[in-house]
Amino acid sequence: MEERGNGSQRNLPIRVFEKRQQVDERLTEGGGNDQPPKWVLQGEELQIRSKLLQTNVSSVKENIERKLTKFSYIPAVIKAKISDQALAKSHRSDFVQFFNTLKQDKIIGFSENHELLIRIDKLAQLSEITQKLNKFEGNAKIISSIESIDTFDPIIELSPVGPEKEVSVYRIQLFDYKDTLLNKKIFEAFKQLLSNNNHFRLVKSVKYTDNVEMHRVIVDSAEALEELEDFQAIMAIEPMPRMEVVEDDFFDGSTTQIPLPISDISYPIVGVLDSGIADVLKPWVVGNRYTNYPLDRLNSDHGSFVSGIIGFGDLFEGQSYTGVNGCHFVDCAIFPDRNKETLYEDDLIDNVREAIEKYSDRIKIWNMSIGMGYEVKHFEFSKLGMALDNIQDENDVLIIKSAGNCRNFLSGNPNGRIAGGADSVRALTVGSIAHSEFPTDIARKNHLSPFSRIGPGPASIIKPDLVHYGGNAGFHNNNPSYNGVSSILSDGRKAVKVGTSFSTPRISSIAADLNHKMKEDFDPILLKCLILHSCKYPIEVTASINDKLNELGFGVPKAANEILFNDPYEITLILRDTLHKGDFIEILDFPFPQSLVDQSGHYNGQIFVTMVNHPILENGQASEYCQSNLEVKLGTYDQKKQRDITKRTIRNEIGRDGGHNLLRASIYSKKKAQGAHKTFSNTEKMLVQYGDKFYPNKKYVLDLSELTPGNKKYIKSPKSWYLKVEGLYRDFIERTAERSRMPLSQEFCVIITIRDPQRKTPVYTDVTRLLDNFNFIHRNIQVEQNIQIRGDLSSE
Repeated sequence: MEERGNGSQRNLPIRVFEKRQQVDERLTEGGGNDQPPKWVLQGEELQIRSKLLQTNVSSVKENIERKLTKFSYIPAVIKAKISDQALAKSHRSDFVQFFNTLKQDKIIGFSENHELLIRIDKLAQLSEITQKLNKFEGNAKIISSIESIDTFDPIIELSPVGPEKEVSVYRIQLFDYKDTLLNKKIFEAFKQLLSNNNHFRLVKSVKYTDNVEMHRVIVDSAEALEELEDFQAIMAIEPMPRMEVVEDDFFDGSTTQIPLPISDISYPIVGVLDSGIADVLKPWVVGNRYTNYPLDRLNSDHGSFVSGIIGFGDLFEGQSYTGVNGCHFVDCAIFPDRNKETLYEDDLIDNVREAIEKYSDRIKIWNMSIGMGYEVKHFEFSKLGMALDNIQDENDVLIIKSAGNCRNFLSGNPNGRIAGGADSVRALTVGSIAHSEFPTDIARKNHLSPFSRIGPGPASIIKPDLVHYGGNAGFHNNNPSYNGVSSILSDGRKAVKVGTSFSTPRISSIAADLNHKMKEDFDPILLKCLILHSCKYPIEVTASINDKLNELGFGVPKAANEILFNDPYEITLILRDTLHKGDFIEILDFPFPQSLVDQSGHYNGQIFVTMVNHPILENGQASEYCQSNLEVKLGTYDQKKQRDITKRTIRNEIGRDGGHNLLRASIYSKKKAQGAHKTFSNTEKMLVQYGDKFYPNKKYVLDLSELTPGNKKYIKSPKSWYLKVEGLYRDFIERTAERSRMPLSQEFCVIITIRDPQRKTPVYTDVTRLLDNFNFIHRNIQVEQNIQIRGDLSSE
């Protein structure tokens, strides 16, 4: 083991740098061609498809006519199934032009089955569509793209009604016709329809997002739902989800002494969205409890256990998992004792929104270790997840959300997918790994807990984002056994429980501590990026990268002190910016040090790149909920060059020759390169080729020594280095922005660490000098002055 002197202390602050105005700003340039795609039908095949679609339109006409007659001012909806090869953005404007009438945008949504949802105001629209289909040669591309046209009927999912129940509780969603006055009028008609029918009772309407309300309706029989099918404004009728807390625990009967706050020490603070915090933790609670429930309807065991881990998880486990020794709480008892009262999803959203709005000016980190028990869908984001996104955006906060628990292991089945709400794009979603391993346990230490739900999220986004310790489970004498993590109950007794509910507060603790230690304006994008950038997989996990991402997200994060500082042999650079549509960033003087060129004349070293962006989100777009994307490239090139901006497609005067993006999996050896540093094992390697776009969080980890021999030319000195960030927007949000005169942009953070694995090159000093030489504005990240820096942190 290499000895470290004082010079090896990890006490150098990570650095923030800015793009250079006008130097690193670029304008997006045009491209492409007008040639039709190869899959466009021709001749007899095109005629057959045209006739089929005309028959489809003819068959829906009677149904549409009946609906428009019954509710004349409410548009009906048809659906056009789009073939897989025509899903790209480049084809969407053709669909818009085809289905629009009188220059009005009639496409109001996109389903999880890849169907365009088209608003029909009058029967004449169907005649227009038929006429266009009959002109099959002029509309060959669109006709080839559409597999079928049909009436949209409400998606009705029946609730199982037990013999002891006579009624069921449903949530009903109405279409958003992109017309505020029309939507309001339709809602009034919907309420009148329900009030005129004794089978229904509208309980409440709850805002989920800016343009989505859910209506809780009590229905006395499944047959009664058929009476709503002709109300064409109904998009979906589903059972209203109920909150579930799936956990197992046992008590050791002992009590524990919780330390008291020290008056002259400043502590981080977390809002706890849970069942309430007991008096045993009252010295750490700030202000009065928020709740909509009387005291006799609360059971604060769960909330107390979660809070105990946030503040004192390291103390309970005798391990330095988070580096936090004390945390203040805001107590928000948002769910009641399950044995005394049912909590429906709309109530949960109301309670979360109200609690966060009450404290959002002061409390920025929120722990939410509860949720719904249903699994997310493959191609559609959950209503709860979208609501949590909206709450975070409106209040500028960060929610740390549990991935959810499942009991599949009890029957030998694989782990279930993440629960509803855990697919929140803005939140950090947390899974669980085993903190220890008993002979009766299923999971090995540092592997996925048997009960932890896994990803991917909808549209294959990476969820959970990360993991921490939440316990283990197995069987003893054929009975379930649990190896839990420790905290306290409401009566002060020490207990042991398992669940993602208890891995989640460790991440909340790290996030709050990191936010507390940084003397920067609160920035959820920066916080998320720093935490994910610090993540690594436990050395014991040797699964494929895809399995790691699905089960563990990006891994286990470091404590705040370790996140904020470098040693002399590495440097971490932060680029925090906003990218506007029509622009991209290209830094042609990226400061990669010449001192990392080896004896063979090749650049060496390890590079860690993490990008977090806040994509534009749009409800009603199913798998296309994320309406924008950012791509990051880091690589080398031969030289800068002047470009002829008098040419039609060229808008940028300075370019580069011979550029090669090094964030591509295909150019690296699948086997570990000979001579690669022993601490950078294959279990830690995470180089992901993001061919699928619209992932909000991206991470790349690479070792330049692992380039295949044929690709070593890309890192031959004296090549220069570049960093490029460019954006992409879906057609729907571009059309929406054009109608509303709304400029499009994306906030993002890119964090890059350059490291010498041999610990010989003064990377920190060399890169800092290059930042000066290239005239970058840069600074140390601002941290509190009294952070104690550890002098001997474990190597990567």
